[in-house]
Amino acid sequence: MTFEIIKKIKGNEYRYLVRGVREGKKVRHKFVKYLGPVKPVNRTQKKKPLGRKHSAFVRDLAPEEKHELRQAKRNNDAFIRDRAKAILLSNEGKNLNEISEKLQIHYLTIRRFIGQFDKSGLEILKRKTGGGRPKRITEDQIKDLIETANKIPRDMNLPYSNWTCKMLSKWFSEKYKQELSSEWIRVLLRRNGITYTVPKHKLMKADETLRNAFKKN
Repeated sequence: MTFEIIKKIKGNEYRYLVRGVREGKKVRHKFVKYLGPVKPVNRTQKKKPLGRKHSAFVRDLAPEEKHELRQAKRNNDAFIRDRAKAILLSNEGKNLNEISEKLQIHYLTIRRFIGQFDKSGLEILKRKTGGGRPKRITEDQIKDLIETANKIPRDMNLPYSNWTCKMLSKWFSEKYKQELSSEWIRVLLRRNGITYTVPKHKLMKADETLRNAFKKN
């Protein structure tokens, strides 16, 4: 017959499954299976509840700010519209999770909108444009390039009759000690209404007398 017993070891209780074995007038417990502690010693960390609400809210809005935001939330540009809607919903008391679910935007993005608005106000509705890469060549260099492209190379003591983009690239590099690709030169020329075409040989119409003589032979 098997049954369960509880043993206390170093202050902790453990369950065992044992079987009674009679030896003469005595009954001895024979170990069958360890069932584990009565109270787990190593408790797992309690998990945080899902869907925790975040408490970030926008500052109080001035009347003119509310007016501008209400206009902006009807804008066709999603960049402007989403920011305006997020700020207005936060002003209505909606938490980050609620705004995120309504606008389908991550709550951390909503938090960033609110932080930017608290700092810069309506400036968050304006797109920031980068300064861009500085021009590699100056306006005077471009003007010189266009004027040169309209000249005949031989008039400049150069050993060819017509310009190509590759030749202009070489000329520019030698004069200004600066590399400028032939493709970029082609773009600059097109912008200024200059295009280079490859000349094609046109077959002249054969002399009728010679044609007839050829047929006879």
